[in-house]
Amino acid sequence: MAKNKNLDRNLLHYGVRQEDMALIAQTCQDCDIDFEWLKEYILKPYNEERTNNNALTVDDKKLSKILKKALKNI
Repeated sequence: MAKNKNLDRNLLHYGVRQEDMALIAQTCQDCDIDFEWLKEYILKPYNEERTNNNALTVDDKKLSKILKKALKNI
């Protein structure tokens, strides 16, 4: 139940839908990235990219770039 609340907060704070959250979380897990620690550096740019391109989602290549940029903030 707490996980769903977290997803709802992400939608409210970042405009990222549950479907996108699942994709982002899976990609982070595949790349051994701690999503919770880098959430600010991932979700905001993800939503900006999606909004700027008037797209429903961000492609894998762009998501990879967002994750790489987020890792630079460590």
